[in-house]
Amino acid sequence: MARKALAYTIYAFGRRCFFVMKRLLFFFILCLAGVTNASAQYDAQISQYFLAMGYYNPAFAGGYRELNVFGLHRQQWVGMPGAPQTSFILIDMPYALGKIHTGIGLTLHTETIGLFSNSTLGGQFAWKRDFLGGTLSVGVQIGLVSVAFDGSKVDFGDLKEQESGNDAAASQDEAIPQAEVNGMALDLNAGIYFTHRKFYMGFASSHILEPQMELEENISTYIGRAFNLTAGYNIQLKNSLLELQPSVFMKTDLQSFQMDVTARAVYNKMFSGGISWRGYEAVVMLGASFANIEVGYAYDFPTGALLKAGSGSHELTLRYKVKLNKAKTGDYRHKSVRIL
Repeated sequence: MARKALAYTIYAFGRRCFFVMKRLLFFFILCLAGVTNASAQYDAQISQYFLAMGYYNPAFAGGYRELNVFGLHRQQWVGMPGAPQTSFILIDMPYALGKIHTGIGLTLHTETIGLFSNSTLGGQFAWKRDFLGGTLSVGVQIGLVSVAFDGSKVDFGDLKEQESGNDAAASQDEAIPQAEVNGMALDLNAGIYFTHRKFYMGFASSHILEPQMELEENISTYIGRAFNLTAGYNIQLKNSLLELQPSVFMKTDLQSFQMDVTARAVYNKMFSGGISWRGYEAVVMLGASFANIEVGYAYDFPTGALLKAGSGSHELTLRYKVKLNKAKTGDYRHKSVRIL
């Protein structure tokens, strides 16, 4: 009877989560109706988001049983001048404070877009507890964010040839720095994440404080608050070696909106492949896992106008996991299929 009651509770909770996700999806679509697809958001665009949830949601810290070292490099829109290049490293692990189960992490992110360079350094902390057959996590990330602009590389065209002396200097836009400038500010992210054997979902907000940075005396910039929502499901097929993992990821800064819809298959928990759709790009992904090492690759096929401007985007990921001493990490042993 106890097992039946527990099974019914998990089933009822799963149905409830399903309806909640439908409402959240509807809420996102309703609030963002009419918003065009764009990539003006500060947070980097990542095709293999399901491997890098710690970048978007600090509640994921400590989601693996092991010490997790994850790196990513992305070359976006190859062939387009000033196209984004993104790299980041994420290190996290579970940690027990007595009977309290937590996760801690450190993330370092750098990105160049044209003459701009963005960097983030943050420490993560996530509180975790067993909840209805899964794990509920609430996390925060506190750190520093910086923006730099190399004004020495600004091209004013034929302005200097047409004018001379002080007249030329005066006619240049005073809002554009003439040298390299940068600014730094405190940054805060927060999120909630629930993972279960069959499904997962998470919601997070980044740049909650909307950090503002002074680049020069009369020039400043700020990073707008952003939100992201993710959900996925694990479907075990009759062939016990094959599993399907559909997922969706949405992010917005309330000015631009992006949604990735992904279908991914995993064979024998070692090899994976899938496709993803982003509206203006289609993505093909491959992955492999051997012992403590996991590698992934994604290629984005541009469509529409992007097809003429560049030859696509390349993204490479590498994960290395180190087993921890169980005596130090406690007996907190919940494990999701999503994070094998």
